[in-house]
Amino acid sequence: MRSVCFFSSYFTEGNIPAYVKFYLKELSNHFSEIVFATTEKEIQSVDKAFLSENKIQLQLFSNEGYDFGLWYKALKEYDLSGYDRIGLVNDSCILFGKLDPFFQWLDKDSSDVAGFTDSYLLKHHLQSYFLVINKKAIPLVLAYFTKNGIITDNAGVIETYEIGLSQYLMNNSMEIKAMYSVPGQCQYNYALMDAKKLIEQGFPLIKKKIITRGYIRERWWSMVVMGFDPFPSHYIKQIKRLYTIPADLFNGLTGKNDIASDLWFNIVSRLAIIWGTLKHKRS
Repeated sequence: MRSVCFFSSYFTEGNIPAYVKFYLKELSNHFSEIVFATTEKEIQSVDKAFLSENKIQLQLFSNEGYDFGLWYKALKEYDLSGYDRIGLVNDSCILFGKLDPFFQWLDKDSSDVAGFTDSYLLKHHLQSYFLVINKKAIPLVLAYFTKNGIITDNAGVIETYEIGLSQYLMNNSMEIKAMYSVPGQCQYNYALMDAKKLIEQGFPLIKKKIITRGYIRERWWSMVVMGFDPFPSHYIKQIKRLYTIPADLFNGLTGKNDIASDLWFNIVSRLAIIWGTLKHKRS
């Protein structure tokens, strides 16, 4: 099987983060080619050597259109007519386990496009941090990218690509499926709100924003009130209990700029937990 994975990544420094390297190496066990698409910057020589040693192709593009913009530009560079499988993966999740169970499941399944998790927010769609497109769906996906091009506003990207791509594929008789489908077609972000449950079930990824605390403030507060655990250390402890991970996997991801922001986060999180507990008791 001839396959290629386009991995989109955004980071501001010249060195490739440890969690990205770990992800790329694991993906190379499941795709015959890896294309590392990132924004224009000077990549350090040690990281260029890492890419070369692992036969990973580097593509640098201007920063526009979010992950789908990087994928759009990378896809244009390749003749994909002879490929049996294409992966579209981004670095919004941190991989800490093996991908073997996913690909074993995928190889037994008949779906045309698959991912780890889906969502019923607004309309049914596969969450776009990890998409695998099998042969029959490849021409449709390429045509969709060509038609829609680069969209620069976040709301437009969500509507056209995050949700629209799945809807387009289903409307063209393609079967889409998630390995971990959201229970009862509930309208919430499964990979975020139920992260602990998923990890216990063997899900090998965690949303990076959980570890970096990269939430919109209002959304973070409401999530905690609804039962979300906001503390990164709890997830890291859980992962270390279940997996053997590289010592540097979470390096540079958990710290904040100052003590005040850490104190604020802890106080507000604990107040939200108390409010959520009282709210559930009253109901």
